[in-house]
Amino acid sequence: MKITSVKATLIAIPRADTLTTSYGTRTTATTVLVQIFTHEGLVGIGQASVDGPYYGESAAGMLANIRAHVAPAVVGENPLNLEYLIGKIHKALPHHYASHAGVELALWDLKGKALGVPVYQLLGGKVRDGVAIMGFVRHAVPGQMAEAAHEALAEQPYPVLKMKIGLDPQEDVARYRAVAEAVAGRAVIQVDGNVGYTLGQAVPALTAMERIGSLGAVEQPAARLHDLAELARRLVTPIMADEAIYPIQDAIDIVRTGAAQIALMKITKHGGILAVQKIAHIFEAAGLSLSVAIYYDLIGVAAAHIAAATPCVTWPSPHTYLADTILTEPFEPQGLLLRVPDGPGFGVQLDPYKVEKYTLAS
Repeated sequence: MKITSVKATLIAIPRADTLTTSYGTRTTATTVLVQIFTHEGLVGIGQASVDGPYYGESAAGMLANIRAHVAPAVVGENPLNLEYLIGKIHKALPHHYASHAGVELALWDLKGKALGVPVYQLLGGKVRDGVAIMGFVRHAVPGQMAEAAHEALAEQPYPVLKMKIGLDPQEDVARYRAVAEAVAGRAVIQVDGNVGYTLGQAVPALTAMERIGSLGAVEQPAARLHDLAELARRLVTPIMADEAIYPIQDAIDIVRTGAAQIALMKITKHGGILAVQKIAHIFEAAGLSLSVAIYYDLIGVAAAHIAAATPCVTWPSPHTYLADTILTEPFEPQGLLLRVPDGPGFGVQLDPYKVEKYTLAS
């Protein structure tokens, strides 16, 4: 079997709710959809998120990179030789992990379809049925966030509720106090700083949150690895690395410096599933844990396959609810679990009408 062509399409789907972080506000989920075609008629599908200008590559850059560098590296090759092809992609376009990711996911889907097995079987087989789900409390005034936290736990017994911080330390503490009082010990709270704090801001703010109680994890409050390591020494609560890990080598630095006890895997950010699996091996060997970001559509499906086959993915993830999907069936949680599909490859199909509806550029 040979790859004959690669098609990249820019897609934007409305979010169900506005997302506010230290990077700004977003009302849509912008992604690059990738389809890999073969001479035998099998088609692999993949997707990568677009996080620029906040961090990562821009949509225009990803489309250009895939067409000019990544696609030529795989066309004419056997799609079953994943490790070899991913090496070719890295050589053709070093360090552009987002541009790699959608093509890499499509290669996994194609290999699973060719062999008639789910992707999780290619990763070693099931250790669990999918991704454990946490709740999410949208950024708002303290009273509204407290009400949202109470409603979330009334709807589902989430073990973890996530909220954003990193905008203003004093206001963040006030919002955290309101959510913690509403939670009243029924769950722990994961706060996500998106590198919004300096070390001088992070220490008093996070120490205050620990004193309030119910703090379960602190996700990337500051940018520098040194600052994360210092916070890990000062706080009892586990630190979760996110923006501190891009290529596989970054995971070694996290372990070496003791900068985090958990890491959040964003498949696009690391360049695809193979890199996430290798980071997982490093973290598992060090006795640390991972969480896998679900996001949307094919990225969420890929996350479920990774979680199903990776023992150290023990920390839950929030689901990203969109107003629609480009899949024929919405891929959404069943209670507290996002269950991995059992069909060949990723086990899902594109809806051509929805793809056309949400296409920005192709």
